[in-house]
Amino acid sequence: MRIVIVLHGSRDPGYINSVKHFADRVGIDYAFTSFSKPLINEVSGDVYIPLFIGYGKDYDQAVTMTGFEAPPLLRWPRVRDFLLSLGPGLYVLHGDNDPRFLNDVSRLNIRDIAFLKIEPTIRNYLMHHCPGKVVPVVFTKGVIYREILTTVSETCRKTEVLRPLFELETFITYFRDLLPWLVQNTRPIG
Repeated sequence: MRIVIVLHGSRDPGYINSVKHFADRVGIDYAFTSFSKPLINEVSGDVYIPLFIGYGKDYDQAVTMTGFEAPPLLRWPRVRDFLLSLGPGLYVLHGDNDPRFLNDVSRLNIRDIAFLKIEPTIRNYLMHHCPGKVVPVVFTKGVIYREILTTVSETCRKTEVLRPLFELETFITYFRDLLPWLVQNTRPIG
């Protein structure tokens, strides 16, 4: 079975290299909905897995373009335990005001969470408290990851920032172990 993970895409070379390296490590193909090559219509697969942290407009666009829906990361089994294994620290997500996303974040029941663009923001959090570690809940390097790095370095110079998930051995293992479940829970729409 040819599995294709589908991400939003970016013009940022760090983002593209993160995705390529991750896909090579787990033995799957990849495609993007915009900005990057290969685009979704350039990659043949048996199952297309929209790979997003949570629900939102980019997730919805990927589902429409691929004809497949899959649970976003925040809905995966044992995701809370996995994330907590990376801490303790401040968990930072990009953020979308989509109620499905906000509900999934709330269900994590993790106390120290901030967002890049929506409230509570990472900037406001760091103005009042500098944690020992920041855990970016993002898949790849790129614009969003760099914005988290910049915000932390401007506010809390001694705070460690973890690498993105695709670059963590623990996430690669978690993903490999979960891939059969993810394929089984990826369904054609319509």
